Amino acid sequence: MTVILILLMVSVFVTLDYAFGRKSAETVTADNPDGFLPLAAEPVWVAGYQLPEELRFHPGHTWVRPLSADTVVVGIDDFARRLTGPATSIGLPEAGSRLAAGRPAFRIGTAGGGADLVSPLSGEVLEVNPRLGEQPGLATDEPYGRGWLVKLKSHDLASGLRNLMGGSLARRWTEDARARLDMQLVALSGSVLQDGGEPVADFAQHLNDEDWRRLVQEFLLS
Repeated sequence: MTVILILLMVSVFVTLDYAFGRKSAETVTADNPDGFLPLAAEPVWVAGYQLPEELRFHPGHTWVRPLSADTVVVGIDDFARRLTGPATSIGLPEAGSRLAAGRPAFRIGTAGGGADLVSPLSGEVLEVNPRLGEQPGLATDEPYGRGWLVKLKSHDLASGLRNLMGGSLARRWTEDARARLDMQLVALSGSVLQDGGEPVADFAQHLNDEDWRRLVQEFLLS
């Protein structure tokens, strides 16, 4: 009798889990046509930058979010979008092309000059964000949401993710990047800092081409 009751309880839990999981999937499909779950409602801020804990980060300030065992979505992080300023154009690889981790793969065009950004993983481009053709500004306005860049298929995703940063390591890296950026801006020109030490909006426009290239190489690794 006890065994039967246990089996009935397990059956009920499995049924409920399936029902709730199906409902959640339907909600995601209706509210998020890109096909991946939204980030946590409460954002995490580190050194003034948003740093979602669900993501893994490349030192070149691009991020990865797994969608399945071999597929990820890729975008730029909050640090990169503030460094470059609002995007006026986006250069993306074509679907079917192959990307190499740490190599330039994306181009953000801005009023201040723009920059190349590297791919966080090696793999094949499955899809590019169709919205960015008409709305390139989404890449910098909503870098963790509708402004994602590409979906990528990796044949060794587990190994690739181990080379990226998350958790406390990502937080320490962000704090270090902020400290180095502040030092660079003070050394380059006081005109790019507001009262209190905060960088002015679109500070790239206040720098000459050589200084801007130096910042891009140091922080975006391109």
